[in-house]
Amino acid sequence: MTTSAGGFISSAYVRVLFEYLKSKGVDASALLGVAEPEPVDHMLLRYPMPLWGSFLQSAATHLKDPYLGLKSGQTIRTDHYGVLGYIIASCPNLGLALLRFQEYERLLYEPDGYSMQTLIDGSDLILKWSGSKTQDQDRLSHEFGIAALYKIACEIANGTPRLKEVCFVNSEPPDISLYTDFFGCNVLFNQPATTLRTPIENLNLPLRQPDPTLIHILEKQAEGFLAQLPKESEFVMYVRRCIANLIHSGEPGLEQVANALSIAPRTLRRRLHEYETTFRELLDDIRKHMAEQYLRDPNLQLTDVAQLLGYTEQSAFQRAFLRWTGTTPKTFQRKTPD
Repeated sequence: MTTSAGGFISSAYVRVLFEYLKSKGVDASALLGVAEPEPVDHMLLRYPMPLWGSFLQSAATHLKDPYLGLKSGQTIRTDHYGVLGYIIASCPNLGLALLRFQEYERLLYEPDGYSMQTLIDGSDLILKWSGSKTQDQDRLSHEFGIAALYKIACEIANGTPRLKEVCFVNSEPPDISLYTDFFGCNVLFNQPATTLRTPIENLNLPLRQPDPTLIHILEKQAEGFLAQLPKESEFVMYVRRCIANLIHSGEPGLEQVANALSIAPRTLRRRLHEYETTFRELLDDIRKHMAEQYLRDPNLQLTDVAQLLGYTEQSAFQRAFLRWTGTTPKTFQRKTPD
């Protein structure tokens, strides 16, 4: 469900991890370095996949538990999925719930080239996650996602969906009994793709609380959320937010931002190139817009503005502003209406 290069997950998964860490007596905010997501249906709060992976790794290291992804994924509930969870729970059967999940899965995660496919093989249905092979560094987030999906299916179905086989691309852990006990079937590792194989008859399993009227109401809300997802690459938007957060402490470098995003500097540079921009262009654009905002504040001196933008010298800020706008900061201030 994830690659190390990019992609996003919603706050739903992060909330699950926070609750899991709390159950273990761990201060999740202190450990992960971020505030706990609000327990509301806020489908637009999202985190880069590499950052999500670093959260899981930090938790696993702290708890000394290499199986944290599998274990924490098992604690998810339908309400964690927000409106998407309520939609699939209101379907008449598991097959229609799966279709709705695929239709709105972008509310839960942006797979960035690693999406779920459904295949028919004789009397079996296969859920397959295609894309580049997941490295072991992504194992925790990958196992979390698969365990969470099966847990949700078990929660909403009026009967336990039977699995025939589960395959993971990552290497085999020392104890596979944790996997076979949870999935109730043979679990293989070091496979070409991650798959869940189940009898196709499972699609006819009725759900516990079908509500066709509620589905139509919730789908309108889900469509509204989809429409609000950013048109610009979310990766670029997250880089922008990261730069803006760091800028007051001095000029943020590419390495510093890459570290905050839990990716390698060369990966950050390459990803920005894919979106036809550079780190320097983003930094300049953010500084330009922030400078114009600050210069409209009559209570701020030019030295204050320069410092807020991370410049050690006012003259450097003035030269940069002239390059961006073709005018000086003082001239811009004089032209700004009171």
